[in-house]
Amino acid sequence: MSEYTTISLRKEFVADVEAYLEDEPFDSVKEFMKHLVIREIESDEEISTAEARQIAQKLRDLGYME
Repeated sequence: MSEYTTISLRKEFVADVEAYLEDEPFDSVKEFMKHLVIREIESDEEISTAEARQIAQKLRDLGYME
């Protein structure tokens, strides 16, 4: 039996993803997020330290990180 955990996302973010998914082949936000994470894990592309900092700052500005 598999065990699961919960990831909390802002409702506004989930609503934006759901709106985006209306024209995409994914049945749920969960399925789409899983696809993105797996694609990123399997990707050979690396981001630079500067890009990582920019992403982190954007996430902080949006309230997803402290």
